[in-house]
Amino acid sequence: MKAPATRLQLLSILAGALCVLPADAALISRPGGLVYDSAQDLTWLMDSNYTGGAMDWAGANAWAASLVYAGHDGWRLPTPDPGCPSPDGSDCTGAELGHLFYGDLALGLGGMAGTPITESHNANFTLFTNIADAGYWTNAVLAEDQDYAWTFDYFDGSQLPYAKDVQFLAWAVHDGDIPEPTTALLLAAGLIGWAGSHRRRR
Repeated sequence: MKAPATRLQLLSILAGALCVLPADAALISRPGGLVYDSAQDLTWLMDSNYTGGAMDWAGANAWAASLVYAGHDGWRLPTPDPGCPSPDGSDCTGAELGHLFYGDLALGLGGMAGTPITESHNANFTLFTNIADAGYWTNAVLAEDQDYAWTFDYFDGSQLPYAKDVQFLAWAVHDGDIPEPTTALLLAAGLIGWAGSHRRRR
């Protein structure tokens, strides 16, 4: 009669190990060079300049679409804030990059319009590498002129359109949480193996 209880305990341990997520966390470091943004339900590359340099809009989108990282495809460039009313492009917190700039990287210490993110930020900044005071491409074109696409600038926190042939950085993002599976799978295999050997000994 004890075996069912033992299996239930093992399932509880496994579930807890796979769901280690602070309830109030917004950015969570994941193994394999990833950072999960629980507020936006997105996974960012830890390296914000993984390409190693700037590129035009078409090249940036092609790079993100072909990227396979941590065993996953389906990467893309971040989305802009389609309804940002600011004439100078500031405070566009609805942009995925804007949410990081004004929210997760700020929290009272930085992310202010007109201020480079490298000069004013909180401890979440150290979860990433190579964040630059520079513009990053988004995945959307300007509706009024298809020769322009939206960018988000980490120099001053502005979302503005630029010609697609201008060179900006590309930072890949993936929908949802995609933690590195190796540790979880090894733990699951170990628990299952332990349960089997325990049952045989009984």
